[in-house]
Amino acid sequence: MTHDVQYGTAVASVYDSLIAPAMPTEEAVDRLRPYVTDARVLEIGVGTGRVALPVAGIAREVTGMDNSPAMLDEFRRKDVPENVTPVEGDFRRPLPFDSPFDAAYSTMGSLACVRSREELTTAFEHIFQVLAPGGSLSLEYYSTSAYRPLVEQHTLTVPMPHHGGTTTFTVVLDEADVLTMDTRVDKDGEPPVEFSERILLIEREEVEACLVEAGFTIDRVYPAEGLQPYDWYVAHRAD
Repeated sequence: MTHDVQYGTAVASVYDSLIAPAMPTEEAVDRLRPYVTDARVLEIGVGTGRVALPVAGIAREVTGMDNSPAMLDEFRRKDVPENVTPVEGDFRRPLPFDSPFDAAYSTMGSLACVRSREELTTAFEHIFQVLAPGGSLSLEYYSTSAYRPLVEQHTLTVPMPHHGGTTTFTVVLDEADVLTMDTRVDKDGEPPVEFSERILLIEREEVEACLVEAGFTIDRVYPAEGLQPYDWYVAHRAD
């Protein structure tokens, strides 16, 4: 298959100003804290470093992997701490690391960017292979309780108070449970930004089954509450 990049130059150029401000990092960092403190950590789908930078303040070392050169370029333009290393890589392929990590994490549903349950299991296997025994994997995955109603609605426009404009989502779900979401961000006085995402939308029990098939032991699942878009999973490599 083609290992496509969903976040290209257009999105990367406005990600920190238009998109990231709508997604505070505090809750994610607090949930990660028990696993990443003083640890050698891998972030899958690091983007522009929204979560990696605060995690770097409590981790020993952070490697931030992403398959988008444009997003990584934006990350490298920042004041990146010495204990953070951005790396280009795709979790759908074997990961380019030799030394094991104490913990891995992925936020905002990055690991859902696959086309099948088999591909998701393979992605989990790739992460399993670079974790030390006992190493943890924490991840956010798209919640069906939030996104299936959106599929039924098809198009939704919401105000974005942080940038004075709106964001419009157009959503389609195919028979293979691959959800395509077209997003248009309109900020007052600026050209619109448009991009498309494709993710595998499956139930929590199926995500858990893929983790177990990949070799993980599941420690805890935090279901999305209210309008939260993601469920949160914590698992570990038991051997």
